[in-house]
Amino acid sequence: MPKVKNAGSGSALLTRRAAVFGLIAAPGVISAAPLFDTSSGLGMFSPASLNSRGEAGSLLNLYSDPEPDLAPQTRLNQKRVPSFKNLRPLRIALQNANTNETMRLDLLSQSKLSDAQVSQLNHFLRDWRQNEIKAIDGAVIEDLLEICEVFAPRGSGALRLRITSGYRSKATNDMLRRKSANVARRSLHVQGRAIDFSFPDVPISKTSRTAKKLCSGGVGTYRTFLHIDSGPRRSWGA
Repeated sequence: MPKVKNAGSGSALLTRRAAVFGLIAAPGVISAAPLFDTSSGLGMFSPASLNSRGEAGSLLNLYSDPEPDLAPQTRLNQKRVPSFKNLRPLRIALQNANTNETMRLDLLSQSKLSDAQVSQLNHFLRDWRQNEIKAIDGAVIEDLLEICEVFAPRGSGALRLRITSGYRSKATNDMLRRKSANVARRSLHVQGRAIDFSFPDVPISKTSRTAKKLCSGGVGTYRTFLHIDSGPRRSWGA
């Protein structure tokens, strides 16, 4: 089981917006170490890197996320639509690590996600195994976009964002639990409250540090991706 660390109420935590400003202003060049074995000559998104069922290799399987189970009595905030407003133009190139599906998200400075963009995101983050859509909690989408804003390149370039898992139906979660004891019975993915992701051009360690400063919920750090959710504020690693 992963070790879970709960944030104390008296901790001196940076506000989201203050952390964003500080991290954007910080100098330095992002140079990511390889996040996967390239000895086979296959890229992360190469069709040949997927097996015959369209599933990614072991490093990216959905059941590689040993998300700690919340207590049954845990009370969660009501889900809502995202209200994130970016500080500067934001261009994101999303890619699903399991299906190779792509999506482009472009936001002008000081703009919010349109209803059409929210619908696009919910479809992109669907349970691809069941082709089932569930609205993703706006709180976790806002956290993801704030993290993206920190690492997005200046100018016309787009930030590459790799999605490992979004919404997960109960049928999919039950199937994954039969394959691995690491899958949470009450996974927040099932409620549309969690997203697993990584930036191919940013080290996981750097993404993790940023997420822990900005995210209002849980942050799980793994070898090849990060889990964020809109549950209680806590962190763990595996």
